[in-house]
Amino acid sequence: MTDWDIARRPAAAGVALLALACPGGLAAQSPDDASGLDRVLALPVPVAEERLDPDRGAMGAWQRIQKLGTTASLLHVTAHPDDENSGMLTLASRGWGARTALLSLNRGEAGANAIGPELFDGLGLIRTRELVLAGRYYGLDDLYFTTAVDYGYSKTVEEAYRSWDREAVLEDMVRVIRLNRPLVVVARFHGSRRDGHGHHHASGLLTPEAVEAAADPGRFPRQIGQDGLRPWRVLRTYRGGIRVDEPFHVEVDARGQSPWVGTSFQAWASRGLGLQRSQTAGRVRVGGGLYRYELRDGGGSADARGRADETLPPSDAEDSFFAGLDTSLNGLPALLGETASPETSALLARLQGLVDEVIAGFDFRAPGQSVPHLVRGLGLLRSAIASSPGAPETQFQLRLKERQFEDAIAAASSLRVEAGLPGGAAGAVVVPGQSLAVGIAVEVSGTAGVGVSEARVVDRAGVVLGRTSGFARAGNGFAAETAVHVPQAGADAMGAAPYFSREGLAQNHYQVADSADLHLPWRRPALSVAVDLVVEGTTIVYNAPLTAPVPRLPYGSVTRPVEVLPALSVVVDPAVRVVPVEAAGAPLPIQVRVTANTAPLPTTTRLDVPAGWAATPATVAHDFTRAGEVAEVAFQVTPPDGWEGAATIDAVSRAGVREYRTGYQTIDHRDLRLARLWRPATTTVRSVPVARLDGARVGYVMGVGDEVPAGIESLGAQVEMLDAAALGNPASLSGLDAIVVGTRAYAVRDDLLEHNQRLIAYARAGGHLVILYQTQEFVPAEMAPYPASLPRGAEEVSEEDAPVRLLQPAHPFMTTPNRITEADFDGWVEQRGSKFFTEWDAAYTPLVETHDQGQDPQEGIWLTAELGEGHYTYLALALHRQLPYGVAGAYRILSNVLSAGPRP
Repeated sequence: MTDWDIARRPAAAGVALLALACPGGLAAQSPDDASGLDRVLALPVPVAEERLDPDRGAMGAWQRIQKLGTTASLLHVTAHPDDENSGMLTLASRGWGARTALLSLNRGEAGANAIGPELFDGLGLIRTRELVLAGRYYGLDDLYFTTAVDYGYSKTVEEAYRSWDREAVLEDMVRVIRLNRPLVVVARFHGSRRDGHGHHHASGLLTPEAVEAAADPGRFPRQIGQDGLRPWRVLRTYRGGIRVDEPFHVEVDARGQSPWVGTSFQAWASRGLGLQRSQTAGRVRVGGGLYRYELRDGGGSADARGRADETLPPSDAEDSFFAGLDTSLNGLPALLGETASPETSALLARLQGLVDEVIAGFDFRAPGQSVPHLVRGLGLLRSAIASSPGAPETQFQLRLKERQFEDAIAAASSLRVEAGLPGGAAGAVVVPGQSLAVGIAVEVSGTAGVGVSEARVVDRAGVVLGRTSGFARAGNGFAAETAVHVPQAGADAMGAAPYFSREGLAQNHYQVADSADLHLPWRRPALSVAVDLVVEGTTIVYNAPLTAPVPRLPYGSVTRPVEVLPALSVVVDPAVRVVPVEAAGAPLPIQVRVTANTAPLPTTTRLDVPAGWAATPATVAHDFTRAGEVAEVAFQVTPPDGWEGAATIDAVSRAGVREYRTGYQTIDHRDLRLARLWRPATTTVRSVPVARLDGARVGYVMGVGDEVPAGIESLGAQVEMLDAAALGNPASLSGLDAIVVGTRAYAVRDDLLEHNQRLIAYARAGGHLVILYQTQEFVPAEMAPYPASLPRGAEEVSEEDAPVRLLQPAHPFMTTPNRITEADFDGWVEQRGSKFFTEWDAAYTPLVETHDQGQDPQEGIWLTAELGEGHYTYLALALHRQLPYGVAGAYRILSNVLSAGPRP
């Protein structure tokens, strides 16, 4: 079943309904308020199996009810996904009932990936989804990102500022603060050199500056004049990164047991943090849970401002960020510096008393008994909103509280809304122009006195595509069906691609296509249903994203939000293709993958090639007979005689009068919302002066996933993927000219650990064993033929243009068959390499040295040793990042390394 979400109702009876809540958990702005309410309480709505157990049933109702009696709110600022103080956030939300938000400066695009081959922007989509998943464990209400891109590890904040537009990052941070309007901002990092990573340092430095700028109407005035936001003065700003022997003002202890999650707040948070598997490889951190923070600025509180200058002994430290602040409902206007009318004050006082009574009298065996009281409280709250037109900040906070009340009513009533399609092989995908039969079911199992008046199917912009009032009783609730036609003109407007994109890796900020979704994790659902429900005589509008079941046999199915995609997806792999110069005039195979999202659909596909090039066949026709069908269309292209350089080839598929020139890579990992990485249907062919490996046989032990095998094949070699059976059979290894162990393979391949000595024996007998970069699971003192050290904090060189010095220019790996020079390290992307040996036996020969600015020389990046009749090489150069982008020097180095085997 899909989850639901709620839209706001008018503050007073007799006023027309406000605009519908946007699908995906976002309430709409009212006509007289453009202050960003649609991007607060905006964490993407979980569907079906995405909902966590503590958020279901009576426990879920209790979690929501405890948030009603406090106006406490905080924004936690980090640099990357998985930087967050998870236990603090979980205690604040699930323990204190505070409204919690997290702002990450970037999406972690440049990190490693322990669960698949995706890197850069594809990895950013994964880590965004991992952080949403973790945030559900923390109880987050909001998750935001700036437009900055993680371009790689920075050792200094100066490097971060050279790569990012500092003012653009600051502007984004200010916008998020003005949107979310938290009482407290908590920086994860200290804002000093101790933070290590330059992004961490920048996050710590920019946070207090953003807080100050958010309160100044003269800073980023366009946000106020054009975007409709208002300045916002944060009451308190804290920073983390406090050392054990340093004074602090707040100590948050998340080690206490929570009866609602069944373990400590920190242990529950650690489960969520561990689900960021691309970085944790699924490991759950244990221990921790004690967080200390220093007060940087007391904002509008004179007492807090004074305490910011004090150095407090631990005995005087507070256990909450909100100590001394009146976060009760009736204390809200004064807390915000506004004067409440006598009517508003009386209403809020009555409301606070009612909430206290509901909390004290809540019965976990019968949560529905709270519903009449919550409905009465919602009425008081709406009256308080109507009585405070001259207090915009109070109104803003009360409108958020109104949505929390509606949420609590729904949970206590065990109300569920399911809006879906039948599903099937095509998955949760529809196309423009398609007609749909949408089934709507409302389950009411927790209380009586609930009715349904109308339901509307709406697109992302709130345009009504279909409606029905024909609900009939069905079991414990109501059911109806309505017909919907997806507009043909909506293909682009419905935004199939992410709202953020960039043209290439050189861009360190995303371009934003739709400012309505700016800073959110992803676009809101393309289609949703809004249902008018009447609970105890009070009308509430519930929103649920349209969903469909997708088979995942033999494990049943998963429920996914419905996407509106183009009729065809057109993809050319790889995006960059390297051709040795000596073979540049030969015919080159081009494979185009065309996916149909509707059927039947006759199509033709062609290649647009540069002048002088030839493509055969000219066109390929294919009639798709079912949605989801994939056609692999084969072409050959031939360059003109003497061609060298780079050429762009475009694939174009035509269906009817429309041409399709873009496509997507589907990214589907366990427990994560599906992602699609969009790109033009283009491949760049690049000639490189590199010796071919014709006739070579290379074994590859795939690790977490990379595209190195494709790079080897482009040099003419035959690649044989070595599974557990092959590693266990010595005959499978004989005849291989080289064996390459892929990135982080020792972290994920138990069979590699089991048969590691067999690979050593292969090299000793005359083969060449090449180990690409590994993490601490690889223990060279035990797993390599000669001792070496690869500690947990092994070095890396993050500056892609760091100087490189050849240590052994006459070594065969540097001369045969390609002469390697410093020029082969030009044009590299993201980094030089990672996870270097720090110490090694004299049997190893280091071949190159490189270092970042201010870093000691690093010689452990590429080492080789003779082993019996063969060779053993540890190669931590970031070849897996360079090869997919056609970096010439990476191919030349790879050619040399793989030429060292026993080939005649």
